[in-house]
Amino acid sequence: MPELPEVETVVRTLRNHILHEKIHHVQVFWERTVYESETFIQDLTNQHIQDITRRGKYLIFTLDKGFMSVHLRMEGRFYMTPLDEAPKKHTHVVFYLKDQKLEFNDTRKFGRIKYCTEDPVILLTQLGLEPFDECLNPAYLRLKAKNRSIPIKTFLLDQSVIAGIGNIYADEICFLCHLSPLKKVKTLTLKQWQELIDNVRMVLSDAILAGGTTVRSYTSSLGVTGRFQNTLNVYGRASLACVSCTTPLKSIKIGQRTSVYCPACQKG
Repeated sequence: MPELPEVETVVRTLRNHILHEKIHHVQVFWERTVYESETFIQDLTNQHIQDITRRGKYLIFTLDKGFMSVHLRMEGRFYMTPLDEAPKKHTHVVFYLKDQKLEFNDTRKFGRIKYCTEDPVILLTQLGLEPFDECLNPAYLRLKAKNRSIPIKTFLLDQSVIAGIGNIYADEICFLCHLSPLKKVKTLTLKQWQELIDNVRMVLSDAILAGGTTVRSYTSSLGVTGRFQNTLNVYGRASLACVSCTTPLKSIKIGQRTSVYCPACQKG
């Protein structure tokens, strides 16, 4: 599933391709992809794309009137294609621009697109702080973790605490913090929370610079291939030797999500 670095990569790439373009026409092939499909086409037609930003894992298109939010979910992706080219297999929404098309493609059909007149950032109140928000500090995290006995891995995946972190980067963050993914969050010290914040920002910054992580079926369809997978320490490396101590990495399930960690390095 695309996480913050992958979504940020898509945002930056789309900004370079289609910023200020006019949406001349819209086709919807799978109605469940869009909310209120009966008015969606009318709402988007003849609007200009004034800006493209991100909140957590959501893409937000600012239009002349209103906004369009996109959640890629498991395998949603965008393609830029010629106007005369037939839509790709699994393309569910097509936005016709002046000289090209923007196709929203989603093999599993989990992705969702919504048009709204109110800024989605206001509507997305369930999301926690952005990883680079200056308000993200040890006191904030300790308050969120107070009296909670959940594992740190589960805490990192909680989008109401920090927005944008998914399974891949949660494993990498725990490794760099020398923390077991099973460690109870209420036991972390302020120093450990600061170390976690530092590593969250470092991992995500490095991943963004590398164009995200391309693993399994998720690849960038906009000409950007994620290179961060070449530097992964633990994710997807179960039973292989730890890059730090050569101990075989262990794979476990935490909240039905696969977690990989080093039992020697991550005892904290």
